[in-house]
Amino acid sequence: MRIGVLGGTFDPPHYGHLLLAESACDAAGLDRVLFMPTHIQPFKQGQEVSPNDERLQMLRLALNGNPRFHITTVETDRKGVSYTIDSLRELRDSAVAREILAEGEKLAFIVGTDMFLMIEKWYRADELLREFDIIVGIRSGGGAGVRQDEAVALAEKIRREYGTRVDLIDNPPFGISSTMVRDRLASGESLRYIVPDDVRHYLAVRAAEKKSRWAHTKLVIGLASELAARNDESAHKAAVAALFHDLCKDGSKPENALAHAGEAADLMRSEYGIEDEDILNAVRYHTTGRAGMSKLEMIVFLADTLEPSRRYEGVARLRGKVYEDLHEGALMVLKSLNEFIIKEDKEPARDSLEAIEWLAGIVDSAE
Repeated sequence: MRIGVLGGTFDPPHYGHLLLAESACDAAGLDRVLFMPTHIQPFKQGQEVSPNDERLQMLRLALNGNPRFHITTVETDRKGVSYTIDSLRELRDSAVAREILAEGEKLAFIVGTDMFLMIEKWYRADELLREFDIIVGIRSGGGAGVRQDEAVALAEKIRREYGTRVDLIDNPPFGISSTMVRDRLASGESLRYIVPDDVRHYLAVRAAEKKSRWAHTKLVIGLASELAARNDESAHKAAVAALFHDLCKDGSKPENALAHAGEAADLMRSEYGIEDEDILNAVRYHTTGRAGMSKLEMIVFLADTLEPSRRYEGVARLRGKVYEDLHEGALMVLKSLNEFIIKEDKEPARDSLEAIEWLAGIVDSAE
């Protein structure tokens, strides 16, 4: 396989990033592109960026559905300043890369024209240029700021002096940047057709939720995605449902604490255009569960109840049971939740009672 690596802050990822990667696959014969979010970019030290977990989650949402696109966390795991030469060497020397790279094939680093024209000033640039291929996205159509002639001349110089393969590919002009996206977001302008819809939704929910609510939402996304992956469910659908599950909670009336779930599901359909009934139901029933609930509904319910910041008595035991068996775990969680509600002199939701009876039947039949 031929593998390309596209680095950046991806704060947020947008269609320009995806178009460059897709163009590199087609024009330079790449079988796979690894998106490599930086921890601290050398040329942007001191610049405030979104936390690593948020940028990684937005990338997961953005790349969903393209089997050639993958994420590497080599730089966010390592921390510190992200020097490309160190990261590419670590990727090249990894067991995975050794297994899938064709013999004699080099990793190919993907850059835009502006960054390419600075590449000889990068940290240990001579080693970088000798050890790795370079793919440069050149904007077609000419015009001010394109600097195509400079890129062609530099590519010829690097090929001659370093013996490096440099592919110059046509990267159709898209005219957007992450800075522009952030500016539009701050001013309330639409991001439709600029970033993938799931990324647009992520940014909208992040802006709408209070800080404490958003911290909870991120933990639910993480646990829902993990449980989905462990139980042969779509981690992408789990993440989308978890993202929206508490969107309406901060504005809910205290006397009807469960209403926010249905309100969020309705808003997802009317305002965000989400039509997947399984995702909508996972949000609608995330507070109570219900008889006959899908695996995705169960996962989002459990992720909300058991996310890592939850500290109530017995939560560790319940988490352990959920990891062992989803249905048994859900049954235990629902029983524990209803016991607590009864102790508070409140009436359990009918959906929860019916869910307990349904799950008990499933668990009994499996024994």
